[in-house]
Amino acid sequence: MSDKELLNEFIKYFDEDKYKFENFCKIFLEWLGFDNISVTKRSGDGGIDLKCTKSEIPELNLNSINYIIQAKCKIQENKVDAKSIRDFKGTKSLDSTRRIFITTSDYTSGAINEADDDNNKVTLINGKQIINYLKTLNDKVFDVKYYFNKQNIDALFDNEFKETVSNNLNAVSRTITKNDVRARILRYPTEYKNYLSNYSKYKLSINKTEPQYYNLDKTKTYFAGVTKFYKDFITNLNFSGSTSMWSFDEKNEIFYVDIK
Repeated sequence: MSDKELLNEFIKYFDEDKYKFENFCKIFLEWLGFDNISVTKRSGDGGIDLKCTKSEIPELNLNSINYIIQAKCKIQENKVDAKSIRDFKGTKSLDSTRRIFITTSDYTSGAINEADDDNNKVTLINGKQIINYLKTLNDKVFDVKYYFNKQNIDALFDNEFKETVSNNLNAVSRTITKNDVRARILRYPTEYKNYLSNYSKYKLSINKTEPQYYNLDKTKTYFAGVTKFYKDFITNLNFSGSTSMWSFDEKNEIFYVDIK
């Protein structure tokens, strides 16, 4: 299946509920290493579909940057125009907030020029970029030979809307990105944030090692001291991402992490 056909099947998936694309973008942003991601209410959102944060240089514990996102699921032929970008740039936000526009289609030349504004820049992500990224996830979304797999993408949403870990601490997974490996950090699933927010360190057993305490960073988004578990990734120039599987032993207060 060509990339164009694959993207077309991906867009069709959201035909019955275009708002579901916003929830997909939440998952997508999690894979890209963003934190504190939330989907805004459907009415009165002021042109903002999602909000999130991201540490610019996590290893230096610098403050997180705020982002607002507009997400539009459109057929490939229906490109986002310059007016849509101008309207998004006009949405109210903090001066320090950065903007991202995500669409399944593409952008007109006018929209690209409008987004390339040093005073109010908008990062643009199009459907081709989404498909190219999803193909790096092996068979997590598409079949290995890149056929659209409805069951796989259904499973993404099933996992996303499970009861949160703050209530039930379910076993969950989190993608390990190239940036995580470069920074030698282990980001934990956002579902655990409420539980871990009051701790400066917590006990982990990583890849069946003896449980020990690992330090949490000041922003409470990741654990440090995990370089030895990344040794295979660090030397692999083709590394594109991995997965950390998390489960919780509530009685003994230990998180078990399996890095694959």
